[in-house]
Formats: sequence, C-alpha cells, structure tokens
Amino acid sequence: MVMLHSNRTSRSIADGAPLRVVIAAGGTGGHVFPGLAVAAAIERLVPGASVTFSGTPDRLEARLVPAAGYRLDTTRMVPFPRRVDRRAFGFPARFIRCVLRARRQLRDRRADVVVGVGGYPSVPAIVAAWTLRIPVLVHESNATPGLANVLAARLAGKVACAFDPDRAGFASSAEVRRVGIPILPGLASCDRSVMRERARAVFGIAAEERFVVVSGGSLGAVSLDRAAVDLACARSWDGRLRMLVKASGSHAAELGQRLRDGGGDAVATIVPHIDDMAAAYAAADVVVVRAGASTVAEVEHLGVPAVLVPLPGATADHQTANARALAASGARVVVLADSELDARALDRAVSELAGPVGAGPGLPVAPISHAHHATSPHAAAADAVADWAIELARTSTERTAR
Repeated sequence: MVMLHSNRTSRSIADGAPLRVVIAAGGTGGHVFPGLAVAAAIERLVPGASVTFSGTPDRLEARLVPAAGYRLDTTRMVPFPRRVDRRAFGFPARFIRCVLRARRQLRDRRADVVVGVGGYPSVPAIVAAWTLRIPVLVHESNATPGLANVLAARLAGKVACAFDPDRAGFASSAEVRRVGIPILPGLASCDRSVMRERARAVFGIAAEERFVVVSGGSLGAVSLDRAAVDLACARSWDGRLRMLVKASGSHAAELGQRLRDGGGDAVATIVPHIDDMAAAYAAADVVVVRAGASTVAEVEHLGVPAVLVPLPGATADHQTANARALAASGARVVVLADSELDARALDRAVSELAGPVGAGPGLPVAPISHAHHATSPHAAAADAVADWAIELARTSTERTAR
C-alpha cells in the first residue's frame, strides 16, 4: 500500500488561529518526561496553544500524560521486530493500520507540527505527519540514537539532540542542533543546597545520617532493588544509614519480606513510587539509578552524586554510553555494570561518593548557584525544542496560507 502526501487545509497562526502541537512519545519515562517538559514550555511561550500527545494505550504514557492534564491519542503500535518470526510477518499490516489511525487523529487535531521524543509509540504519528506534509521535529536524548528516532529523523530532517551532533549518528542530510535534554520545570528549578534542609526534614533524615535513594526509573529495576535491600540487611546495625527504595510490581512484596527477615527495615523503606523527586534529589547524599537519558540529565543538572547502573540489553547499549558521557564530564558518579552489582559493590560505590557509611557526616553538598542552572546543558533544553517547533509550525502554516 502506497500512502501519498496530501496538503493540509490552509490556515495561518499569524491570522489568530491557535498553535496546535502534537507530541509523539511513549514507552518509558525517558521519552514521556521530556515530552511533558516540552509541552509545558510551549504553553508558556505561546499562551493559548493546544498541545496533545500521541502514544499507546497500555504503556507509561497512558498514565502520565492524562495525569499531567493533556489529551492522549493512541494507536496499537508494538515494538519493531528484531528477528524473523510470526510476529514479524504480521508487523507491516499492523504498522500501516497504526499510521492510518494516526493520520485521522492529526487531521482531527489540525496539527501544525509534530514533535517526536522517541520510543516506538511515537513512530506512527511521525510517519503520518510526513504523509500529510506536517513538519516534524525529532528530539533524541541518548548518546546513541534509538531505532525509532533514527527512522523518524530520515522523515523529519530536523533533529534536536543532547550530545555532540557530529557523533549523533543521524543522516548527514538532517539539520541537527545540540540542545540538551528537556527536564520538568520542578526539577529544572531545583536548587539542592537551598532545598536540602527542608527536604531532609520531609523524609525524616538527621544531619549525621547518610541518605541513599534507589530508583530504577519509570519501569523499575529489580537488580538495583535487591542490591539495596541486601545492603540494608548487611548494615541493619548501622544507625547512620537510611535508604529509600522505590520498588513496585510483583517483586515488591518479595523484597519487603526479604527486608524484614534480614532486619534491613531498620535502615530501608520500600515505596511504590516517589511523589516528589526534586525533594528526594535534594535530600539524598547519593542516588542509585539506571542511566536513561532523562535520569542522567537530572543527575547532571542537579549535581547529585550518583551510582549509575546501565540497563543491560538496552538498544545499542545506549545507557552505558549515557553513563560514560556523564562520567567523562567530571560529574560525581560511579558507573557499575548490572552484572557487578551486589551489596558489597553498592557499599563501596556509596562510600566513594559520600564517604564511608557510618563514619560521620558525609561530603558537603556543593551550592548549586543560579549561574550553574543557567549554564547547565539541560537548563534551557525544553525552551529550545519548543522554540524550534514553533518556528517550524509558523513557517509551514504561513507557506500553505499563501
């Protein structure tokens, strides 16, 4: 089946029509959170703008996007097949159905521009926009581009990326700008040194205690949680160690029992989610996290010491590339392979970053000045992506109106 380009109804933003933006993102928080940051920037820069999202009905975006107050249009997109099997043979027909559904949605929304922020759920809307001659801007957060964005960039021709454009891996014909990684406004404005005392009071952490926050990201991380629980049990006698472990899903109950059986509940608390990550970052002496692009951006922007454990099996091992790039920048991080992670390795990494556990007050938190936020590579990323999207929309609608 061949899908031909078609012209949109002529309309001009300059004539007073509201700016209409569709943000295509999904799968994980690493795609959804930057999309939400860009949405907030667009609404601030263009009051009255209409922003909707495109994704899937059964992944993280189905919960996060409506919770943030945005409409989510969905397709039943599935991951790209990586091997030849029965599902691979059925993929082309399913993909075409998703694109056709996305075309109808974009027409209904009268979209002026589509911003793709990665993940396979974003692809149908991007392909649909290309067939409708709607301008597309792609943002890539990782040091190594994902397959969805590599394909999307070939259609868009406009790519905003977080790392060196010369090493971004996109086609030479694409216009690539380095902008950083969009982060949510609450984190973008967070100053750890200012918030720290209040944040530690919220979590009940005394000045002399080490506070370690373990968060496997939007999809969780069983290996991080288990290593943290084992460390808590091994140091159940240590009154100067406190840990907060985010664990959800089927393994949370097992971890809770393991924690209680080993006496680690004197040290660690397991929670299904952390409502205020800005406060958690401000209170923490060390965070233990995966190395997804959004997490790495937050760690870098806030200057929080971190143990980075890249997700094994990630596409093109992009999380290891993210972690190494941050380590090379001089940030206070320790990179551990998932296969190396256990209670002892975690104990050593925490001690390296915050001083030996149980040895008195940890290393001081360096003040994060307004100048730091201004020069952070991620401070203005959401605005930069929003500005480019607005520029593309205005140029396109003015051209079609003539």
